[in-house]
Amino acid sequence: MKIRSAHWFWIIVLALVAGGFIYTLIPPRLDANSQKAFAGTRQTLRQQGFKTDLSDFNFSTPPDMQLRENILKATAPNQSGAPMPEQQNLMEIVGTNSAIVVWKQDSLRRMYRSGPDEGDELTWSDFRDALAGNHLPVDAACEAVLSNPIAFNLDASHGSAMLLPHLALIKNLTQRLGSRLVLALHDGDEGGAFSNLLAATRLATAWRVEPVEISHLVRFADVKLVFAATWQALQTNHWPDDQLARLQAEWESVNFFTNLPETVAFQRASLIAAYDYDRNETLHPSLPLNEFLRETWPNPLSAWDQFQSEWRERAFLQGARYDEEKDVLLFYRDREIDRHNAVLAPTWMQMRRLPGVTNEILFQSKYNSRVQAMENIHRVTMTFQRQGFSFLGRAAEAEAERRILITAIALERYRGKHGSYPGSLAQLVPEFLPAVPPDFMDGQPLGYRLTGNGHFLLYSVGLDCVDDGGKVLEHEDRMSELRQFHATGNAPKEDIVWPLPASIDQASMLRHEQKRAEELRALSEQDRESAADWQQSPLRQARVEKILAMDWSSGTNMEVYAGRPVVEIVSNGEDSATKHPSLANLLTPRQIITGNEPEELTFEAPVSYDVITNMGALVLLVDADPEEAMGDSGGKIQECNRAGNGDCLLVWHAIFDPPGRHAVQAQLVLSTQRHGLYILKGPAITVETTNLCQFSLASATYDIERGAIFHARLPETNGLYTIECVTTNGEHLKTLAGSTTNDEFNLTWNLVDDRGHRLTGETFNSIVHITLPDSGRSQTLRGP
Repeated sequence: MKIRSAHWFWIIVLALVAGGFIYTLIPPRLDANSQKAFAGTRQTLRQQGFKTDLSDFNFSTPPDMQLRENILKATAPNQSGAPMPEQQNLMEIVGTNSAIVVWKQDSLRRMYRSGPDEGDELTWSDFRDALAGNHLPVDAACEAVLSNPIAFNLDASHGSAMLLPHLALIKNLTQRLGSRLVLALHDGDEGGAFSNLLAATRLATAWRVEPVEISHLVRFADVKLVFAATWQALQTNHWPDDQLARLQAEWESVNFFTNLPETVAFQRASLIAAYDYDRNETLHPSLPLNEFLRETWPNPLSAWDQFQSEWRERAFLQGARYDEEKDVLLFYRDREIDRHNAVLAPTWMQMRRLPGVTNEILFQSKYNSRVQAMENIHRVTMTFQRQGFSFLGRAAEAEAERRILITAIALERYRGKHGSYPGSLAQLVPEFLPAVPPDFMDGQPLGYRLTGNGHFLLYSVGLDCVDDGGKVLEHEDRMSELRQFHATGNAPKEDIVWPLPASIDQASMLRHEQKRAEELRALSEQDRESAADWQQSPLRQARVEKILAMDWSSGTNMEVYAGRPVVEIVSNGEDSATKHPSLANLLTPRQIITGNEPEELTFEAPVSYDVITNMGALVLLVDADPEEAMGDSGGKIQECNRAGNGDCLLVWHAIFDPPGRHAVQAQLVLSTQRHGLYILKGPAITVETTNLCQFSLASATYDIERGAIFHARLPETNGLYTIECVTTNGEHLKTLAGSTTNDEFNLTWNLVDDRGHRLTGETFNSIVHITLPDSGRSQTLRGP
């Protein structure tokens, strides 16, 4: 019998695949010539003074330095248990060349919104409380930093996998010292301010940085933080000359370019170590032969593709790996030479013309090895850390800032002795400077000019080497410029500036603008929440029956909190111990008719108001998702008041929620520092709301500049509405009227009444009359 040609094809393919499988069982043999060439290159580089092995690096530190390291580590929040203080922006730009003197302001501004209101304003009292929790470890850290140089005990044998937990520690400690400096200046404690400033300075100047690129980047970022802190400190004009001279000496003692070529050497040694580690791995078949054949039979061509890939990998293991390693040695030798030549350049203008300075040269592997794939990911990560700027560009910025700091301190020393700042920087020589440090960016004199109010502007032209006259960008503008920089490669058009102190009017205007932006953000968020809530209304209505059908009383009677039954803790009434009320009964809301319906619905729960307000909260839930422990569907606007008998009165302003049938529950939340958070939902009751419109949360308050918003949704498409605005005494202010054909109306009253008077913060009420022509229903409500 003849075998068809198609069968011959599959037999041949399977034979090739099986042969490939057997081939992979044979360990790869190394190419002796490639191995010898690599070893020879390695030895030659070592003879030329290039480090190629991780054993060439020793990052261990002596016992006294390790002791100081441990003192610094004690300031970490996770060890001290204290919360991190609110961080401040110590270089808050106003206009083009001025900054806010933070410690002179009536209140502070958070860098990031936080707190219950997600606001950005911070009182000095709250700021002081935030800093008070960790002062002893930070005081000890200051003493350690001021006593001797600091370095961190590291294991270089781990190469690029070496852990660097001290980097976050350095940054956080510098920020904390800056915060303490600001508080000390605000309190008039100049001695404490100087101690914190000097310690922050030495974190940048006395740190012996390991030759790792990310570590140097953290140091450069640290210089920016101390630059801003020093600017804040020097706005006092009260520093004695000996303290200023010490600060100046610290900045004169440091060289940010020292050891930068060593980072390339360590990178090279780390890569070679990674190759050594990877070389110990051999290829093994993923499946036994019988399972392999069973899975391969339906589609042998895909198995053939897989084996081709594995054969290429084996060829790389046998010889090409050593060829790539040799190329890596030579590539990073050239990069180390490039960096060595770059750091010898006297200016950034000359440095940026050299290879590998502004555009990083990446190693191009011919083999797409795993090691190089990991290294490429690492380089992308480093680019992100630098925010798109080059490594040496960040170093150049730090050097320009160092020179500005030296000059600014010398200017302050001159003013302290002569009563005013000099007309030119040349007057600082030789009394306070041996020579005026030139701008590192272009080698020209630093920009300097006096202002009529006795202050000075000092600046470097920045990375673009273009003199913008001492212009610095405000935060939002700088973010915009950075986005353009990432797209086009053009550096932001600004200088590196020691700014003027903002005037009282400038600071007030900025704070007003910030407050206004925060108010608009809050209003926008309310609008967003209202829109989202309206979209969720059908879902909430759909789960009412499910909520009502659930047995909420099971398990509530045995709940214990802080060693006591919860029912005993929260129950109101002197004879509760004899009556033994159940927790389910306590948490079942009972509606009370007050005459404020349907706009307001009031519920009473025999829960002690005094206990709840001291230990947690009692919240009214409306159609809350039963799957969520912490109900997020409370009555949108509600309040908990004290009844005459000490019970809790839960008042629900129902006009901010959709009309119809609802499942209403009480949720108990108890919280103490020791026992954590206790949450329990009580049984659900049925409540029917009859309001013919649902107002948005933005309608609950009004904004003086924006006006009063009346944004509501109706249960029918067509509707007529009339809104009468009245004073709290019932006097007429304004009537607004209109119609809608899309079940929603949204209008804004400009707060000007019929007599031409404008409200400027007064409380007013509204009366809303709704008519629905299609159904003939109408209603008059007390509006928001």
